[in-house]
Amino acid sequence: MKLLDMARTLHLVKLPVFGILAVNQSLYFAIRSAKYGRIVLRGRIYMAKLSLYLATLLLGTNFSATTVPSDPIVAVVAPITVTADEQRLIDLTNAERWDRNLGALSVNPLLVQVARQHSKEMYDKSYFDHKSPTPGLNSPMQRYLKALGRTPTWAYLGENLFYCSVVNVELGHKCLMESTKHRENILNPRFEQIGVGVYEAPDGQFFVTQMFLAQTD
Repeated sequence: MKLLDMARTLHLVKLPVFGILAVNQSLYFAIRSAKYGRIVLRGRIYMAKLSLYLATLLLGTNFSATTVPSDPIVAVVAPITVTADEQRLIDLTNAERWDRNLGALSVNPLLVQVARQHSKEMYDKSYFDHKSPTPGLNSPMQRYLKALGRTPTWAYLGENLFYCSVVNVELGHKCLMESTKHRENILNPRFEQIGVGVYEAPDGQFFVTQMFLAQTD
């Protein structure tokens, strides 16, 4: 979804043939959520569960299951320092889980890296979507596996997206929690790790990609 289109459309709800797509667009902010089911890799079985939800604010669009990159690279992930905004979103997420007796999520530096790249790309290429226009990096699972550089035995991945025309961390968390499917990602007891990537554009636009992971190596 082009950002210019977001400013032109007030509200749209659409049902694709293989899932529920809910769209509600605003001039000011937007959120999206996606959740993938388990993958049993090495070319045998791939199962994907797609969850896209309306919040009170923006959009969803469909995207298909992905495959493991055909030419994986060796991932090199240096120790990473999260920004204050990223840390605040992580803390708010873990506070919600703590209140419900769920385990805290540990920060995965690779997820942070992948999330940051997606947030920046959405600004650079003027879109807001889980599905990237970059070949080989179309879906959250593809982006993660490409960065990982190998094939895990099992992986379960979720992604939330938030956009605002100004930097507002508290609003972002509030909107995500008020949306059923985004809240399900945040409170999913199966997830063990989190990565949050924030990009603040020169003009003040605020893009957040929030990724969740459970994995068996």
